[in-house]
Amino acid sequence: MSKRGAIIAVSAALLIGFVALVIHNYKTKTSFKYAEKTAQELKPEQNPQDAVTAEVNKEAKEDAITEARRDSELLKVLPEDFVLGDKAAPVLLIEYASLSCPHCADFAREAFEKLKSEYVDSGKIKFVFRNFPLNQPALVAAMFAECQANDNKDRAGEKYFSTLKALFKTQDTWAFDEKFSEKLEAIAQLDGMSSDRFKKCISDKSLQEKILTSRMEASKSLQLRSTPSFFINGEISEGFVDYKSLKKLIDAKLSEKK
Repeated sequence: MSKRGAIIAVSAALLIGFVALVIHNYKTKTSFKYAEKTAQELKPEQNPQDAVTAEVNKEAKEDAITEARRDSELLKVLPEDFVLGDKAAPVLLIEYASLSCPHCADFAREAFEKLKSEYVDSGKIKFVFRNFPLNQPALVAAMFAECQANDNKDRAGEKYFSTLKALFKTQDTWAFDEKFSEKLEAIAQLDGMSSDRFKKCISDKSLQEKILTSRMEASKSLQLRSTPSFFINGEISEGFVDYKSLKKLIDAKLSEKK
């Protein structure tokens, strides 16, 4: 059985635990930073280390993470990705984000259009957005975006990115509301999706499993610790980053290609 097949096989078993996690994150509006820590890791006072040992262990762990990321197939364009821009562009920018993450929405609202205008439309970079849902509202929203793309095969990528834009723009109206599903359904209807189609979409277990499996693969292979996380030709920038900072990273990668 392939590595991907094994992950898919166990995803159903992990689903119950994930749902418990995302419900907790939704209620508390917290990140997943402690979700995968063991009890021992959360109680450092029971395993004291001197400063030098702690620093050595930290560096060793970071080196292992860097090596794992370098070898990951996830840092390439995948068959299921929607790619914005010229596929022959020299720089690949991959964003992992949760549709309910406020920092992710800030990036989408404040920086993405500049990024698209200066780098994507000019053929300098190709951009891939991958869902990394932190809670149930984000998962449902991600399913909705996928369905919009699947229902518009002739312009799937265009529809996918326009749906993401609408979801981030309206995030405050649905992401932190207990009736998030109803709010998303209203957005779907405004975007031309019927109520019946929306309900069928968010009830699609195979689609849900696909998104959750992708999330688990990213957690394991890339050791993601925050959203948004950006990979620029494999180099990571974690957490919210303003446009000027991202521009510097992209320009550095473009210079390497000259």
